[in-house]
Amino acid sequence: KFALSRDQLDRWRSQFYALPLNRLAQNICTGNDPIRACLRQDASTGHVPGKTRHDLQKVIKPTVDGPKWLCAGLDLLRLAMKKDCELSVPYLFYWHKLERCNYVLNAVVELLERCEPLDGRTFQYLMKHVVPDGGNWQMFVNLVQKYGIMPHKCYFVSWSASRSHHLNKMLRSKLHEFSSQLHAQFTFDGDSSNLAKMVTGMAEELYKIISICLGTPPLEFTWSFKGDDELLQSYTPMSFYQRSVAPFFTLNAQICLGHDPRPSSCFHKNYRIAYSSNMCDGQPQSYNNQPVEKLLEIMVASLAAGAAVWLVCDLQAIHNSKSHVLALDTHNYEQVFGMQVGRELDKAQRLVYKGTRRNTVLLLTEVTVDEAQQPLQFRTITKTAENANKKSGSNATLRDEGNDAACETEAKRKSSKEKATAVNVDWLREYAFEIVVDTLFVPLGVLHAAQTQPSVDLPIWDPMGALLS
Repeated sequence: KFALSRDQLDRWRSQFYALPLNRLAQNICTGNDPIRACLRQDASTGHVPGKTRHDLQKVIKPTVDGPKWLCAGLDLLRLAMKKDCELSVPYLFYWHKLERCNYVLNAVVELLERCEPLDGRTFQYLMKHVVPDGGNWQMFVNLVQKYGIMPHKCYFVSWSASRSHHLNKMLRSKLHEFSSQLHAQFTFDGDSSNLAKMVTGMAEELYKIISICLGTPPLEFTWSFKGDDELLQSYTPMSFYQRSVAPFFTLNAQICLGHDPRPSSCFHKNYRIAYSSNMCDGQPQSYNNQPVEKLLEIMVASLAAGAAVWLVCDLQAIHNSKSHVLALDTHNYEQVFGMQVGRELDKAQRLVYKGTRRNTVLLLTEVTVDEAQQPLQFRTITKTAENANKKSGSNATLRDEGNDAACETEAKRKSSKEKATAVNVDWLREYAFEIVVDTLFVPLGVLHAAQTQPSVDLPIWDPMGALLS
């Protein structure tokens, strides 16, 4: 052990103040955000010279009222719809909460049957993350395939849909209580014979909490699309999905490709995250691991054909800038601190030492390539049309116009005028972890590996399984 001594501290203090630049940096950073103080004013503005630009012909106003993974998933469906309308995030959020609660209760039963210790890492991680708002692509697919979709105007936005913290606290408390009861019953009986009946009763209580806070989704609603002579038609959420999305976009034709460069992870292999679903009998998170250059090739092919790309990444604060550009050269930490920050470790090392993990999703809609068709920069869906709302469906029922949360969300939607976010390739190589694209754009070798290789199970706490905001 090497404890800090008074001599060391005195020497460091003298050396620190011996450099006038250190005092200047201290004066600036003690009164301001130190990361913003390192922002380069001459950093890239987002434009890169390129030979060709591929973008989507259809422009939509992005969905904003919910978790980004649900918004991005619904926007991906909207881009495929022939007649656009904004889709309801709170509707899927309701079912996500209910299904996740039921999934956790069943996972607890499974862990008890496997004699997993209560202080084991799997059980403890599950108890810490019992009912997160975050999700992944497979969770989104599970929800849409079971419950369908509905227009935004057909299901009001409750207070808890946009501020889920208090709802989550109640659900977390009940799930911890129920987990304790399941463990006590399992210990008393010596088996799980009575646990299924208990789970059913517990799930009913959780249903009551969720329905009171979020409002029960309608079983049917009426809607008309522009161009349908304003005729109102009755739909269920599933029939609406079958008519407006399913003929133009196949969820099962999408494939998850990841990039995990750690020495423990092999390329061209399939990986599956334990306890990463939100639904019993639903898909867990899984991906085929590929080199990042292969992902870039597939992303370019998809965007060149007019198909958006779901991109899972790590939005590191040390690389964020006010110019809406994700690049590695936006900050100069060496000028302020006299050392590099966030650049010393490579991607594999950051994963091993918990310096990075997937945490959000972007929907890429544009790519700029050079003469050799190599990507230079991507852009996200945040580019909007001024009259996007006016082109949506015109008539709906079952909307509570007086709801405060709904009005607040509507105001936020109308006032949102975000710029397109540019994603430079150098940044993407370091902080991109997964893409979802149609299998049409995937090389046969990659597709064959994804369809034939056995899956390697990764623990629930693996950074490649981190849920998306």
